[in-house]
Amino acid sequence: MANAADDLTRRQRDILHAIRRLTRQNGHAPSIREVAEAVGMRSPGSLHYQYRELMTKGHLRRVHGQPRTVEVRLPGEADFPARASIPDQLPGDDMPEADDGGRGRADGAGRENVVMVPIAGRIAAGGPIRAEQEIEGYLPLPREVVGRADKLFMLRVSGDSMIGVGIFPGDLVVIQPLYEPPKNGDIVAATIDHAEVEGTVKTYLKEGRHVWLMPQNPAYTPIPGGKAKFAGKVVAVLRQV
Repeated sequence: MANAADDLTRRQRDILHAIRRLTRQNGHAPSIREVAEAVGMRSPGSLHYQYRELMTKGHLRRVHGQPRTVEVRLPGEADFPARASIPDQLPGDDMPEADDGGRGRADGAGRENVVMVPIAGRIAAGGPIRAEQEIEGYLPLPREVVGRADKLFMLRVSGDSMIGVGIFPGDLVVIQPLYEPPKNGDIVAATIDHAEVEGTVKTYLKEGRHVWLMPQNPAYTPIPGGKAKFAGKVVAVLRQV
């Protein structure tokens, strides 16, 4: 997976270097909490998600049969030599997979119908704001509600521009990645490239060649969406009462 280096974020590179540095200092691989502290992450759960991503990209693995052993491959280094490695659980890893829905587990009836979805931060239902991407935690959701499980994530809403469709400040919206262009009426999570990458949730509308992100509150005006990038569409809304 040598070509995966191009996909690494700055945070992921910092994590790899921290693991390598702490391993050399301590003589053994660091715990997830130690790495989280080293890179300034607030939650071990956020780091857990990044570990999964790094495993998928071929830059991290644990050695089967050797507890608390994590191997790192930095960008530019050769691929791991072929040998047994199990990427489904990390040392000290007590959090479920974000998208396996409990498949293959025997610790409860009906787990195959549950999807563990990461809470990825916040998004604006008002004016666009900076989109936060750290993982706050995970919530189990029924598969029959959220549909296909791959790459689902949740965002916490701020702002009141979508109250007309029942999306209120503090709600969690479940986002499913788009595998085709959005359709009119889809409620989308979008990023808009102004001075910085910013995030918002609005209703998608295309009229001729023009794209608009439409609020559902008469106090707000539509946002031109011609340069928007769409992270996905809302498939469910969660609210604590």
